[in-house]
Amino acid sequence: MGAEPTSRFNGTLPHGWDPVSHAEAIKSTEELELVALCDVDAAKTERFSKLYNVSATYNNYRDLINEVKPDILSIATRTDVKAEIIYYALEHGIKGFYVEKPLSRSVAECEQVLNKIAAAGAKLVYGAQRRAMPLFKQVKYMCHSGLYGDLKHITFEYGRNMLLWSHPHTTDLIVFLANSLAVEYISALCDFGGNCENDLVVDTDPWVENAFIRFENGLTCNITPNEGNNIRLHLSGAIITINGDGYSIDISTEANVKGRFYQLQRQLGEPARSGAQVLFADLAKAIINATPVVTIRPEEILAGTRLLSGITESGLKDGAKLNYKDVRDNLVITGRFGQLYA
Repeated sequence: MGAEPTSRFNGTLPHGWDPVSHAEAIKSTEELELVALCDVDAAKTERFSKLYNVSATYNNYRDLINEVKPDILSIATRTDVKAEIIYYALEHGIKGFYVEKPLSRSVAECEQVLNKIAAAGAKLVYGAQRRAMPLFKQVKYMCHSGLYGDLKHITFEYGRNMLLWSHPHTTDLIVFLANSLAVEYISALCDFGGNCENDLVVDTDPWVENAFIRFENGLTCNITPNEGNNIRLHLSGAIITINGDGYSIDISTEANVKGRFYQLQRQLGEPARSGAQVLFADLAKAIINATPVVTIRPEEILAGTRLLSGITESGLKDGAKLNYKDVRDNLVITGRFGQLYA
């Protein structure tokens, strides 16, 4: 996500995804200039230095910050070191951050990072690109404009995936599409692979079998093991489906039989700036104009993180219904998968 070119996907991405990587998005954003690269792997910095025509390369983030003094830092590292990098950057005057998901390994750490960024007057965007894509924003508008009645339920068909590797995108979309932070309870089943000996440290990345989330206004959401990368939004007057992670939108409404949504209208996704480009442009404008970031608010990042912890907590209790307010802030999920970490 940091610098690998989007060409690795062989042109299979729907509109709104290309370019994916931070480096490509920065290079194609008018307000920004890519001035330095950093990776602990020197071979990568050498390769990407040539690819992006950037001569300043580093293998230690402190050296980059001290010598380059950039306005914005893009962070696509493993999660365990993100807070450390952000704190050092804040101490040295960095004004803005684009941080890949997840932001942290616990609710407490997430809240601390967000508070420190706010206290320093810095700006933050988060690698949940879908909320920045026109197609997903259009669907949110359709669901809350009254055009098709009230939003009742959302189903996420993103397959059986690992919590921190994949589902920060899902929990962010839950918050985004629900247009609410007022969660009532969570119930979920997870496969932990037997790595939960410590009550406060889950030393794995749980596989989410399914999850059910209810908001205080009665809206419900569920994450299913079904494949397809589809999202189905059930309204009182229609079913709206986002197909294939943004390829198209299907709108099913009543025809001549009340209560049967079988009159189908399909809208293909239109060419647009990618989610990463929109997020970087939003960050740049917020810094230049001293205005808030538009695409995502800190409280939305925190809510998505709390949902991840809540799914884990309920999973640890074999799917027991967990009050959202009872999610422990100090529960740490390492995101370990073999020798790698989310």
